[in-house]
Amino acid sequence: MQAKQTLPDAAKDTIRSEFDRAESSDPIVLWWDDGNYLEDIVKQACNELGVHLKIAEETPLELRADPVDGEQVWYVPHVKEPADAEGDYDWFRDIEHTGGEVEMSIEDLTVHAFERGQLDAWELKTATQAGNPAKRREIAQILHDQLTGGQLPTLEQLRTQIVTGGYTDPVAFVLENGWGDIDDSPNTIEQMQDLLTNEGVDAVASEDEPVGVVAATRRWAVAEWLIHAGADGERFPREFRAETAGDHDLPELKSLLNNTTSDSLLADRYLGEAIWPDIVADVDDPWELADCIVDAALERRLWEEWHASFDDGDYERCLERAEKRHDALLGSEDFRGTYRGAFGPDSPWTQTWEQATEIARLAHQLETWDENATDDVVSLYADPDDGTWQIDNAVLNLVVAGEPESDLPDDHPATAALDDLRTQLESEYVEYLEDLGDLVTDTVEAGAPFVDEDHSYQFFTKESDGLESGQTVALFVIDALRLDLAHRLADELRDYVATLPSHAPEFAVDEDVWLGTLPSETKFGKAALTPGGIQMFDVSLVDGELQPLRNNRRVTPNRRESLLGGDGWTVTREEESDDWQSTRVAYFKNDIDDIGEKELSDLEAMLARRVDSLAEFIGTKLKQGEWDQAYVLTDHGFVLLPDNASPEKISRPAEASDSGRRWIAGEDVDGDSPGVLLDSSSRLGYLDANVSVLASPLKRFKKQGLGDARFYHGGLLPQEFVLDFISITQG
Repeated sequence: MQAKQTLPDAAKDTIRSEFDRAESSDPIVLWWDDGNYLEDIVKQACNELGVHLKIAEETPLELRADPVDGEQVWYVPHVKEPADAEGDYDWFRDIEHTGGEVEMSIEDLTVHAFERGQLDAWELKTATQAGNPAKRREIAQILHDQLTGGQLPTLEQLRTQIVTGGYTDPVAFVLENGWGDIDDSPNTIEQMQDLLTNEGVDAVASEDEPVGVVAATRRWAVAEWLIHAGADGERFPREFRAETAGDHDLPELKSLLNNTTSDSLLADRYLGEAIWPDIVADVDDPWELADCIVDAALERRLWEEWHASFDDGDYERCLERAEKRHDALLGSEDFRGTYRGAFGPDSPWTQTWEQATEIARLAHQLETWDENATDDVVSLYADPDDGTWQIDNAVLNLVVAGEPESDLPDDHPATAALDDLRTQLESEYVEYLEDLGDLVTDTVEAGAPFVDEDHSYQFFTKESDGLESGQTVALFVIDALRLDLAHRLADELRDYVATLPSHAPEFAVDEDVWLGTLPSETKFGKAALTPGGIQMFDVSLVDGELQPLRNNRRVTPNRRESLLGGDGWTVTREEESDDWQSTRVAYFKNDIDDIGEKELSDLEAMLARRVDSLAEFIGTKLKQGEWDQAYVLTDHGFVLLPDNASPEKISRPAEASDSGRRWIAGEDVDGDSPGVLLDSSSRLGYLDANVSVLASPLKRFKKQGLGDARFYHGGLLPQEFVLDFISITQG
């Protein structure tokens, strides 16, 4: 039964009815309001009726002051005879002859808002006049809010809100709050049973204690979602065969997750307990129920079957199923960035299946990467869509994600499985690096492996049109920006420029593969990124030391700045300085290399965060600096071994006159020296010395001052020297 009118309309009808019965031509209606919950209601009614209103602030006698003519209402915000007051409050006997007297509280007026003759409405009045003043205030606020808005409530909705303290859905209340703060009197229990059974929860009919009502409601709701997802309803006891959710309706728990802010509490409650284990155990294919994200029995069975498929090597099926379960647990994102209908991205249940997705994808990549192996190792590694750089990215993400299963109940099967799977994949990753090193070795030994590639020492010549066209240009030279991190940075920059206001310039973000200078160390890679002719850069032995040269002079950090300055570039290492006002700025930053060399415990997470901060910094500079063109460059990449890997330390051979962690050089270095020989047959164009570079991920040369680092560069793995340069063009 829906209310027939709002409280202001009911007040107007009451006032007009009293005026119509009045004997006087200037009638007065005296309104006594027990509780003072109707003042604004009466005020609105009088305003709409065009009737003068007087309100007693301290004593009803105030109403006789300053008399006025015409119809009027006198409002007194308490009962006619307050129990705590002395004296006779019957000061308005004359009103009986000139107008009318109304003793009506918000509960009384609520009854008038419903159809006459409805006994349920009178029962509502009895139920709402609570002896507890605080409880009465709460109920009065509910009545006020519900009967002054646009859509009028039903009596059942009002009863629900009164019993539950504001909820319009009794099922949702119990599912989220249990019994909450509701009193456990037999009368209240009976009211709640009536409300729940009216919503189809027949399972509570036989329960006479709050704990039983709550347990039955929750079991009913889990059964409802299982049936909605495809479980056979006939397998459930009759009182739990929920029929409220059709193909296009939502189960009660799903609806609750669309509106709650207690998703983490609900996840722990409904995924932490096995509700219908026998029924779930008899389901032929539990993955048909994967969209149902309640019942620990289903969650555990899904995980166990996923793990069995993984052990069988069916990684594609594992990936498909983990994605399906992750999406179900994640929910849908609205325009505010809030997730609805499930547990969201921060839930350990969601994150555990997200990691299962990444593990399955990585396992598949590690198994299949060499199926299309070619002599073009650069393309094999750096292809933007299918390159094996994605393996490095996946391993980094896996480490950064940590151990989400640690926040799940101890009996969840993922708590015993995921750590072993991560360790297994880390070992397979090292094997992949070794195989990739063998492939690079074969490619180099076949002769002239990289003659058709763009090399970083050619950058200023090949990009001269953009660099020397009179445009404003910024160079962001970031040390050790491995190719997968550069891809991540480019994607974040695209996201950033897409959020710029409509009046801001438009920017296009593009990427190109370049090869860093070998050996892949900072002093060679940074020296290559200097202005000058291609033929004027080389790496040569000078008095036994391998040096980068430009115009036959050694390129030191100071010389590098001098070369850039002579070409019109302002060099800066500061994020905020007047140097950024120049039209050609070269910004240098070494912190990624510094982070790696320090071997910090959360190295992978720090690298990921550094990319995020770089994207924000570069994006802000683009927004502020009015650049026509910008480039993000790097000198080399790096290899990052898993924690449990340790490279072998090789003694520097006698024929080497200079060496680094991953290379040796010398007049007598030859094909018998450790590593892969780079000499004139390699046709690198800039290398004018015999240099042997390691391609194995688990080998390094002994050198004083270098520890057993798992972060290193200088060698011949693609991760160390195949680079991604980002160009950002306005317009």
